[in-house]
Amino acid sequence: MKHRNQMPHPVESVKITHEHLQYLLDEHEEILSHIKDLNQWWTELDEHGLPKYGEMGTRMEGLRDLLSKHFSDEEQEGYFKPLMDEEPGFCIMVPDFKERHKEFLNRLDDFSVRLKQSKPPFQSWNEALQEFKSLLGDLRTNEKREIERVQEAYEKSSHTQ
Repeated sequence: MKHRNQMPHPVESVKITHEHLQYLLDEHEEILSHIKDLNQWWTELDEHGLPKYGEMGTRMEGLRDLLSKHFSDEEQEGYFKPLMDEEPGFCIMVPDFKERHKEFLNRLDDFSVRLKQSKPPFQSWNEALQEFKSLLGDLRTNEKREIERVQEAYEKSSHTQ
């Protein structure tokens, strides 16, 4: 069973002109690597018929910690700092990103807590896997949307200079 764990690389079509952007690209690579490891581990357990809900909950907390740091970096220094310096109107988008980040982290927390319950509320390991895939799909969608907004702001700022 193969899982799609590709998040779009941020700023693929935007020149990397700021250290902040390279830093976030590096964070994305770390997150992608963690997701790949989670998928591999999950698949191996599935093939052996050995679900480990509690351990998966703990592993999800590791992903959550990486994402929390990444989201914080995006909001404070990452994509947004150079954009706000160059395109002050961009700052109105940041609260929207913060709210989406918070909602996503809350969903991850909820998923991890349910996985770690003494009797997880999932009918099967596959049901939990489907929720995991859904979370990753939503993460990809969120990151893609943010990247598009960042690219728009960069394009706007490059046209005004």
